[in-house]
Amino acid sequence: MAGKKKETQLQAIITNEDQWNDMLLTEGLVVIDVYQAWCGPCKAVVNLFRKLKNEFGEDDVLHFAVAEADSIPTLQPFRNKCEPVFLFCVNGKITAMVRGVNAPLLIKKTTELVQEEREIAAGQKKRTEVDELVSLEEKSSEETLEENVPEEVVKYTVGIIKPDDVLEGRVEEIKQKIRDAGFGIEAAEEKMLTEEQIRVFYAQNKEQPDFDDFVQFMMSGPCHVLVITRKEATDAIPHWKELRKLSESVPDEPEAGKPDRSGGTAETESILNICDIQDSVEDASRQLAFFFPNFNKTKTEQKVEKTLALIRPSLLKERRHSIMQRINDDGFKIAMQKEIILSEEQIREFYKEHENQDYFPVLLEQMASGPTLVLALTRENAVAHWRDLLGPKTVEEAKKENPNSLRAKYAVNNIPIGQLHGSSTPDDARKELQFFFPQEHTLALIKPAAAKKHK
Repeated sequence: MAGKKKETQLQAIITNEDQWNDMLLTEGLVVIDVYQAWCGPCKAVVNLFRKLKNEFGEDDVLHFAVAEADSIPTLQPFRNKCEPVFLFCVNGKITAMVRGVNAPLLIKKTTELVQEEREIAAGQKKRTEVDELVSLEEKSSEETLEENVPEEVVKYTVGIIKPDDVLEGRVEEIKQKIRDAGFGIEAAEEKMLTEEQIRVFYAQNKEQPDFDDFVQFMMSGPCHVLVITRKEATDAIPHWKELRKLSESVPDEPEAGKPDRSGGTAETESILNICDIQDSVEDASRQLAFFFPNFNKTKTEQKVEKTLALIRPSLLKERRHSIMQRINDDGFKIAMQKEIILSEEQIREFYKEHENQDYFPVLLEQMASGPTLVLALTRENAVAHWRDLLGPKTVEEAKKENPNSLRAKYAVNNIPIGQLHGSSTPDDARKELQFFFPQEHTLALIKPAAAKKHK
């Protein structure tokens, strides 16, 4: 392979036309970061490339390079622009192009092409003839596949809940505040952040005099890292910026006799104080790849799950429409449903693991008091999502720890047990769904005469 190496053999450096031509002949997939001398290669994706290289192993199917547009005639169309461009070369042809630091799209395109090259190398697939991108100078941005639609970059942003709030057990409260402000949480992980991760995420604060102390504070305990999106599938970042403007517009000292802040503004300010996020498209894209390198792949490969939900008699009678609307609003589809009055025998069988609990007599009485609505709910990650919405196991805990949970919001007066049930794990979901929706088998019999006549 032509050209020198850098970043511990991670990227080849291309500075002239001969090196460019040699690089295109490299076997496997070559991802080339096109840059200009005055702007420099995109440092933001170095960690991303390193993670991808480690993930795909050492089978020499994936290669990275940086190419200086100023010294390579073929790359003349990319001069005088600081926006990074990433070219994908397979079998000597440039077949795709991504403009900008669109980390999820870079991950997606790289993963697809590497997998295809592996299948071809293993003889599982034949290489199909792929048209090379037409002259780079003539290729318009609208024509280059899907590369200029930063859908994932704009839609998602990354937030961090700091160690003190995690230690005080406020994670669920903060997540609910974010949801109440009109955002969704697509992923959340508890992590002990490294010094590198903290310095990268908070790079905009590095000149502050107490920055080193802040880094040590962030390393003092686990944080919760969130992938935040806008519920209406619009851009999350602009809406978060609007929250910041709203909070900044509040005077420091309210006039005497007036409330400190309006409820909405106080809520807004509290969210900004307890969850730090990236509020630029480029930074959010980089951080998404940094903290969740497999996020886009996980999203695309995630299978739709099925879980069991029970709406117990008292809630079904009083607020049926409300709870059904909430289920729909949270993205669930109802695959199967039945309304059934359970016998005592059925209740004892379904809840046999709870028979020795103090609350079981009340549960038995409630379940036998009228019809129960049994639902098979489907969506991505259905089991965990429904359990998360339900909240703590008891009504008392739910009201205290997460008043916005379904068990708290749909509690029925004078009844101590929750009015909703959800499967705890995917295995439990399969067993519980089988209990209420057993598979039915039909026997077909072909008589001897008919079999002989219609062989």
